[in-house]
Amino acid sequence: MNTFDFSFNGRSYRNFSAEDALAAGVPQAVVDEALKGVCLKAIKAECRKRIYAQASAETQMNMATAAAAIAGKAAEDRSADEAKLLTSTKAALDWVGAMRAKVVELAEDPDINFTLDASWPECPPEVVALTEQF
Repeated sequence: MNTFDFSFNGRSYRNFSAEDALAAGVPQAVVDEALKGVCLKAIKAECRKRIYAQASAETQMNMATAAAAIAGKAAEDRSADEAKLLTSTKAALDWVGAMRAKVVELAEDPDINFTLDASWPECPPEVVALTEQF
C-alpha cells in the first residue's frame, strides 16, 4: 500500500493511503491533489537523478568555470576547442531545460512510466563528450 503525507483543513495527515484519507473524510479532490504532488516529487527526483548521472555537481561546476573563463575572452581570441566547449555548454543547458520541461509534461499523465529512458529527452552526443572531459 502506497502512503503519503498531506495537509487538509489545518491538519497534517502522515503515512495515509488514499483509502485511509477518504475514510477519514478527506474529499476526493484533496486526495487526488495530494497524489499529484507525490507523483510530481517522484518525477522531479527522477529528472535530477538522470541529470546528475550525466554530470555530477562537480562536473557541472568545472564546466561552468571553464565556460566562464572562455566567455571572458574576445570571440576572435578563442581557439576552436574553446568555441566548441561554449557551444557544447549551451547544448547542455538546453538539454537540462528540456529535461525540466519534461517533468511538467510527465506529471500530467499519472499512468506514464517516467522511469523509462524513452520518457526522457536523450542527452545530445556533444553534451556526453563535454561531460566526459570534466
